[in-house]
Amino acid sequence: MRKTLTIIVGLLALLVIGSCTEDTPRSVAEKSMQYLKDKEFGKYVDLVYFEEEVTGEKELLKDKKDSMRDLIQTKYNASVEENGNIKDFSFIDEEVKDSTALVRLQVNYTSGKSDTQKVDLRKTPNGDWRIYFKVK
Repeated sequence: MRKTLTIIVGLLALLVIGSCTEDTPRSVAEKSMQYLKDKEFGKYVDLVYFEEEVTGEKELLKDKKDSMRDLIQTKYNASVEENGNIKDFSFIDEEVKDSTALVRLQVNYTSGKSDTQKVDLRKTPNGDWRIYFKVK
């Protein structure tokens, strides 16, 4: 009985530790690039910072996410015509300052081209890192 209890407590501790992994700017940037590579535009948009998430405007948030998904897909398709699909990517560096970050990734395309992608991020009030698009 004591051995079974020890095993259960150990498994629960692993679950708690595993669920407490914190997203870092690097991990969010890499995850976003993987979503683009896999053409999972909805998952990519879930990593984007929207002010409406903070203010709780759910209907406006849904509309903005739908529009952003369509825009990202259109831009990705245009990029594929020019560069080919994303073949792979690697981390270059990151700059973190308070609640903002900039991550640079080296992206290689199936055409043989490569470039450096900069991913701007912002920390949400609940501590999650999200991709941030500056509105000009």
